Amino acid sequence: MNFQADKRSLDARPVPSWYQDAKLGIFVHWGLYSVPAYADPTSGDFADFMRDLTAGRDTAGRIPYAEWYLNSLRVPGSPTARHHERTYGSDHSYFDFRRQFDEGATRADFDAWAELFTEAGARYAVMVTRHLDGYPLWPTKVPNPHMPANFHADRDLVGDLTAAVRARGLRMGLYYAGGIDWTFTDRPIRTMTDLMRAQSLGRDYGRYAAAHWRELIEAYQPSILWNDMGWPADPDPHEIFAFYYDRVGDGLVNDRWTQASTPRNKVFRALYLAFVSAALKAAARGGRKIIPPTPTFHHDIRTHEYDVPRTPATSAWELTRGIGRSFGYNAEEPAGDLLTGTDLVCLLAEVASLGGNLLINVGPDGQGRIPASQQRPLRELGAWLKVHGEAIYGTRSWTRPETTTGDGQRVRLTHRVDPGPGDGNGTGDTVYAILLTESLGDNIVVRDLAALAGRRRIRLLGTDADLDHAWSGPDLHVRLPAPPPHRAAHVLALTVEP
Repeated sequence: MNFQADKRSLDARPVPSWYQDAKLGIFVHWGLYSVPAYADPTSGDFADFMRDLTAGRDTAGRIPYAEWYLNSLRVPGSPTARHHERTYGSDHSYFDFRRQFDEGATRADFDAWAELFTEAGARYAVMVTRHLDGYPLWPTKVPNPHMPANFHADRDLVGDLTAAVRARGLRMGLYYAGGIDWTFTDRPIRTMTDLMRAQSLGRDYGRYAAAHWRELIEAYQPSILWNDMGWPADPDPHEIFAFYYDRVGDGLVNDRWTQASTPRNKVFRALYLAFVSAALKAAARGGRKIIPPTPTFHHDIRTHEYDVPRTPATSAWELTRGIGRSFGYNAEEPAGDLLTGTDLVCLLAEVASLGGNLLINVGPDGQGRIPASQQRPLRELGAWLKVHGEAIYGTRSWTRPETTTGDGQRVRLTHRVDPGPGDGNGTGDTVYAILLTESLGDNIVVRDLAALAGRRRIRLLGTDADLDHAWSGPDLHVRLPAPPPHRAAHVLALTVEP
């Protein structure tokens, strides 16, 4: 099918159902920044960084993301700049990490990575192919005009991980930082207006980025185009989308393609950015929040970073975050900043109850090893999903996303409608009450489920027997034969009788 490169034509294409059924993906941030593996642990979190940025304040190179190492290094006196000089010396360039990274990459065991993703219960993965530092992880034939020839990883890291992931039946998406490339500018991003300048790299850069995306599509046919940091003013991103859909019929694109719109004239641009800076500061003084604009271009997936939306969305969406505060590996990150397996289970249940997917990140180190501190919670999540995945995979949001137990514990609600009548194995019309508590007694009360009072078949996932229960007004009372073993969360399945 030949798609037209315009929003109306592309919006008529339905979102492939595999994505909303998948529910869990693994993000992979790995690159030259994985060698120094550093971000100042006192830099706060992503919300702190964005609050300062949108208030027009100078972030001074302080960001919790280790993958922004090059940017922070360019800020004189920043924690990263001081760390770099102490550790490597002032003559050591960021791009001197390339040799060490490429050597480590030859030993990276992508089969082991893919096995971990599978064990975690993921249904897809998304790999960073080029982050803002500009270093491609595939053998691109598109030359970078500002860097030496063959400026790319020695090994085809994108191709090899894609093959390993697909060999286990998972889908593979690709990330590309289309809006910014720090090899095209030497000015660090400290303020919002710096960010806007960094997104205005000119037509030559636009052609370069578009050629990269087309090359990635042709070579790897990714299931998701995960663009980041916006898109150049030219070319039209819908040209990329049409090219992509013609080659990957069940592919999806995300919503981070907002095009830079600063004036091309230098004088007018300076005046415009000065106005933006003043407006941001005035809004911050008045306590007004900056609301991101609604995308005016075609997209299949809305993306949220670290911040879970409060209400169910009407379209496909995704929460992405690291296991800690960074996406790239940060060797300085304290253990207390990392999610546990129980945290991941509760987060996935929350996201699924709102109709979304969770794209949880791993950040391998400079030798291509995924740290044990990241593997552990993923394996614990996967063990929980082996028993309770019925309440997650293939579900959608119900009429409301949450309630509580009688003693105030949180409960997340998901809904599945499978074709055909109920067959005793969770198919049919089922609402799942995911009780976010590790221990249960033998009597459970779930509040405010009046709409489900007609459902007389109730199970505790992990057991086969139907449970004795009764309704008291809108509340469900369930009696268990015995208290179940400790788990990160417990799930009641309420199914319409066949």
